[in-house]
Amino acid sequence: MINWFEQYHSSAFISDLIKTQTHLFVAEEGVGANQLLENLLKKLLCENLTDENKTCNACPSCRYLVYEHPNIRLIDKNIELKSDVITIDQIRELSSFIELASTSERDKKVIFIKNTHYLTSSAANALLKNLEEPPNNTFFILLTSNLHKILPTIRSRATIHKLASPTNKQCEDYLKDEHPEAIKFLDLAERKPFLAIQMADDKELINSIVKIFLRGKSFDMMDVNESLLASGPQFFVDLMQKWIADLAHFKEFSTVYYFKNLLDQIELISNQLSYKELLNFYKNLIEYRRLSETTINKSIALDNLMIDYKRIFA
Repeated sequence: MINWFEQYHSSAFISDLIKTQTHLFVAEEGVGANQLLENLLKKLLCENLTDENKTCNACPSCRYLVYEHPNIRLIDKNIELKSDVITIDQIRELSSFIELASTSERDKKVIFIKNTHYLTSSAANALLKNLEEPPNNTFFILLTSNLHKILPTIRSRATIHKLASPTNKQCEDYLKDEHPEAIKFLDLAERKPFLAIQMADDKELINSIVKIFLRGKSFDMMDVNESLLASGPQFFVDLMQKWIADLAHFKEFSTVYYFKNLLDQIELISNQLSYKELLNFYKNLIEYRRLSETTINKSIALDNLMIDYKRIFA
């Protein structure tokens, strides 16, 4: 169990959960919200919860993996598109699932929408129609890291749960027991334990990206290719934003936040740059992040970004 979400595993919370049909969970990415909600989905559908409020792991419902369960539908960013969106077609495909009436109290249906803030305007309005009059025993579990991007009309129809982020000690204790190899990535992951776990899995990719950053103007553009985007453009941009932030912060205060193991190298590189150049390039990164969420050619955009990185050393 993720101990910073302990309150959401109580019998009282599960009882409250089934009293209303639409729930919107708000949490930072990387703090374990997906894992919490997958556990809650299993509890919602379990036919024989134990006295300790745990799934029985024996009923027909518990025998399914979460996303293979016939009474669960998962909606997330459309991976077939080059942009980060949830389309109206994805929402429309829910119709046949929703329209099949539940035959008993036990026959619950759950629609789990991850990254709800990626709903297009038309998709959000289509979802709203489903939320206005949901069939009996049909539950909508929505998850977002950006509440302000959710339509007010959707927010007003949902019970909102704002999930707290873990403390430093909770992060370290959890990783020490479950994923000790991820502890050294906690600073880079901004104290988000599940992002640290992802980074530990992607350590070879991170090392390849950081090696290019370290070369400054001397890196070879032949080393810049789509393999650097293996974990997505936003992952790359996040790393680069943290890199530039550390260079700028060292320039002003002789300390860093994220790449503490590279302090000596950061000192050498920051001495080659002006604070103004770093801030201007950081603005370029913000624009690149915005463009990376569209259907532009991400490889060309990456090339242009890295050419701009070279130029700040000129």
